[in-house]
Amino acid sequence: MSNILKWIPKNKTNKIKRKGFTLIELIIVISIIGILAVIAVPKFSGVLRDAKVKADVASAKVIADATYALIAKDGITKATYANSTEIGSEITAYMQVLPVVKAVTGKFSVKIATDDNVEVSVGAVQLYPTPETGYGNK
Repeated sequence: MSNILKWIPKNKTNKIKRKGFTLIELIIVISIIGILAVIAVPKFSGVLRDAKVKADVASAKVIADATYALIAKDGITKATYANSTEIGSEITAYMQVLPVVKAVTGKFSVKIATDDNVEVSVGAVQLYPTPETGYGNK
């Protein structure tokens, strides 16, 4: 009889082991994720805006380089772009892809100064040779 008693548990009120998380643990984790999202989303949008501005400045440099090359080949004259003028067909034909403005609405325009310096701008904001501060911050 003593052998049979060895197989019967002494304490019949053994606790059932439950797997999983409590409601409080889940609420804490969700609130931490929410706080991180509130912090990360504005920073991400700022990074995205900065990337678009830098892409526009790089595109302005590409346009200026193509314009310089056309000036060197006598492909365009200063008179054509004496004032800030939208990019013409001679410049677009020289580039593989026409860059598109990303940070603001508008189009690139080119001006060739009397000293053969090329200025590229979007609207009234100059992007090349020296970009104006505050571009794209709307």
